Amino acid sequence: MSIYIAAHLLINNNTQVIAGDPGYTTATKVFTDMGATVIRVPVDKYGLDVDAIAQICAHQTIHFLYVIPHHHYPTTVTLSTERRMRLLELAKQYDFVIIEDDYDYDYHYDSAPYLPLASANHEGRVIYIGSFSKILAPSIRIGFMIAPGNFIDHAADFRKSIDVGGDMFMQDALASLIQEGELKRYLTKAKKAYHRRRDRLYDLLTKKAGPYVSLSLPGGGMAMWIQLDKKIPVRQLHEILLRNGIKIKVLNEELNAFRFGFASLNRSEIEEAIDIIEMAIHKIIS
Repeated sequence: MSIYIAAHLLINNNTQVIAGDPGYTTATKVFTDMGATVIRVPVDKYGLDVDAIAQICAHQTIHFLYVIPHHHYPTTVTLSTERRMRLLELAKQYDFVIIEDDYDYDYHYDSAPYLPLASANHEGRVIYIGSFSKILAPSIRIGFMIAPGNFIDHAADFRKSIDVGGDMFMQDALASLIQEGELKRYLTKAKKAYHRRRDRLYDLLTKKAGPYVSLSLPGGGMAMWIQLDKKIPVRQLHEILLRNGIKIKVLNEELNAFRFGFASLNRSEIEEAIDIIEMAIHKIIS
């Protein structure tokens, strides 16, 4: 909802937007459906390519940029501190807005997260959005937005035109969880569980599919980006997995890679999934 509301307030028929490639297709579809032109920039292991952004800004007027700074969707990379600072400098230099989608900021396992772009002196150019659905459950469609006061006023007015009050019972329950410290305690437990699941997935993938996959251990988040050897076409792998009860929701044929979400799987389910992936790989290469 926050992406939709922010886009509604920022976009007109001449709006040009920068987003990552590969990126979150739901967000880019919202932008294009509203009439914006989306310019894609590469995403590497350090996040958005800020040099490419600078080149685009030097020749075109950019109105806003959409970025997932932690655990980019779908590749799970985190925007480096150097690129964060450069991005803020470019936003000031070329006067564009940044929509910072920090949807799973709370899930970090190996170190503390980087501070959000919104925590810097950005002169009102950053709209920071997040969601509680990734913390608690997908069905809890409650998010938040942090932005300059006048933007929040307009966002609230537009939100009311869509749905006057939302789910007040759910909002009150969530407020109680926050105020009483229950949400913080739950996050501590959830991070430990997801940390173990991430490590188990990584260990099994490297052990059973190591020669045919390339992956790095993400520092946080709830998924892993798996790049396949060119001898293992991701589409062919997906077709075999589908026949064995596994559906890949996010794959990229150009990069020959797919996203593996582990948060909802227990230890035995992760082991079963990797056994099926191992079987599928050997079926392709045999």
